Amino acid sequence: MIFKGRFRTVRQRDHAVPTPLPRPLLGHESYLDIRAWRRAGGAQADSGPLLLVTSPRKTGPAVRRNRFRRQVRMAFLSLSGRLAGQPWVVWVRPARSAPPLDRLTFRDIEDQLGLALRRLPPTDTP
Repeated sequence: MIFKGRFRTVRQRDHAVPTPLPRPLLGHESYLDIRAWRRAGGAQADSGPLLLVTSPRKTGPAVRRNRFRRQVRMAFLSLSGRLAGQPWVVWVRPARSAPPLDRLTFRDIEDQLGLALRRLPPTDTP
């Protein structure tokens, strides 16, 4: 599924979670656990960034979890210009120290996701 030409939802077998998991991009005090890795086969035609959002049941009811996923997706879309054409997989989930999902604002999510994306290493291409 293409979303505004820049975002495609991840389908089964679109990615492989590496073992061991990459380190979180933000510290323990952040509300989001954000990890990123380069996708294998970066020379594909659709080598843009992929977004994985996980929100387990224990973080709240379905309405709050779905709202969290939508907010992360919209924040990622607003910030993904710096990842254009790069084969990154970005995995976002609430951290253990996060407040309830209904108290997380879009601004909090956008700020922390922006900080994490700035910490990604630059591309290897000239």
